[in-house]
Amino acid sequence: MKRIYLISCLFFFSFNSIAQHNKTTLTVNKRFHDFGTIKEDGGTVQAEFIIKNTGNSNLIIINAEPSCGCTVSDWTKDSILPGKTGKVVATFDPKNMVGIIDKTIGVYTNAKYSSVLVLELRGEVTPRDKSMDDIFPYRVGNLRFDQEMIELGNVPHNASDSGYVVMYNDGQYPIKINNISPLPEGFRIRPVKKIIEPGKEVRLYASIDAYTLKDFGPFNKAFRLYTDDPQYSEKPLYLFGHVSYNFGKMSKKALKKAPRIKLDRTSHDFGEQAMGAYVTTDFTVSNNGKNPLKILAVKAQCSCTTASIDKSELLSNESTKLHIKFDLLGHAGLLQKPVTLYTNDPKNPTIDVVVRAMLF
Repeated sequence: MKRIYLISCLFFFSFNSIAQHNKTTLTVNKRFHDFGTIKEDGGTVQAEFIIKNTGNSNLIIINAEPSCGCTVSDWTKDSILPGKTGKVVATFDPKNMVGIIDKTIGVYTNAKYSSVLVLELRGEVTPRDKSMDDIFPYRVGNLRFDQEMIELGNVPHNASDSGYVVMYNDGQYPIKINNISPLPEGFRIRPVKKIIEPGKEVRLYASIDAYTLKDFGPFNKAFRLYTDDPQYSEKPLYLFGHVSYNFGKMSKKALKKAPRIKLDRTSHDFGEQAMGAYVTTDFTVSNNGKNPLKILAVKAQCSCTTASIDKSELLSNESTKLHIKFDLLGHAGLLQKPVTLYTNDPKNPTIDVVVRAMLF
């Protein structure tokens, strides 16, 4: 091993010495290559750059590094004699690269004035023609959807919002929406038409009235369309988003009087515990502000953790207890879960406490 290491070192220093002392000069036939307009699904394209040794010593292309993984370079590995040429070949894959092409390749050589030669790739990738599977990837029976989830985004607690999915009848006969499974108060699902003709599109709208909902944090609601489609008459869909407290534009005076949440700690470690048991702990929640603090919601990440609070509204300098029960379900090892409190504290609208245990 020592012998191999010594030989490697001697090779590195001798190569480095050549690169430092036996320098040469070069020219390149072009500094950039323009692919023009190419299609995303047109397959890979190549650009070839010819490099000529214009000096008196051998030209060595040490390395060629693309600016990203989408350009893969090959180059002449052998020494290029004076007056002779070598090449650098760049291969570009346009798949998922729609837009302007602006890539570079750094070519490292032993040339005196061009030890680092920067070559450019230019052009534009146009999108491939989309298939029915691209436009409507989610299919249930003869009805296709452009997505299986209606995203409502971040909705202020005193506002409403809406979104939609597009349905497409890929069958030979009309499909009728007979009914829609119920959702909690504050949500509404409405198709523009209840009958979707073959080869036609219809939008299915979903709306939320956050004020009526009176809930905070993320939501993910499942619902079903009941249709007369002979193939899979029930179409499962999802509605998701997030309800946040709308503080509006608060003045400096209002901020000084705002509630301020404080916890005695933000995590609790139960240490080593047997799988299948459950443990409990309490956190102290206080209001260090002037105006009343409202605990708008308390949400656990999963069903293994349940949380409750004694009081949801605290006056200035008042405290209460947050109770957490942790069901130790899972495999051996570390188990930890957060519980999120949603509040009317403008500086801490959400605050997490974490419980953890090492299961055996």
